[in-house]
Amino acid sequence: MNGPLGGVPPAEQLMTIERDDRNGCLVLVVRGEVDLSTGGRLMEAGNEALHESAQRPVILDLTKVDFLSSSGLGLLVALHDDGRELGAPLRVVVDPTRPVIRPIRTMGLDEVLSLYRTLDEALAA
Repeated sequence: MNGPLGGVPPAEQLMTIERDDRNGCLVLVVRGEVDLSTGGRLMEAGNEALHESAQRPVILDLTKVDFLSSSGLGLLVALHDDGRELGAPLRVVVDPTRPVIRPIRTMGLDEVLSLYRTLDEALAA
């Protein structure tokens, strides 16, 4: 065993979040896996960005995400709802050719979330 989780890498290695301020929007670029073990970090970063945005859009770029679990889907809905309450619209960037789009479409969240194909599209919206 490699540590307390039996060889499972720490959440910081499974998912990284980079934050940027571009064209008047707060952008969170997520890489790796969004699941039960990493979702708390993404929820915290997303909520922080929504509260700091001063009603500017917050863009969640998931184009570098390899895996999105059901708990990750719930997190996206929660951030979307929080953004609506705060007047800070959440824009989600997903590459339609990557596997992450499948669970979003399967659960009908493509009808709920504001989805964009590229970061440039989300910034221009």
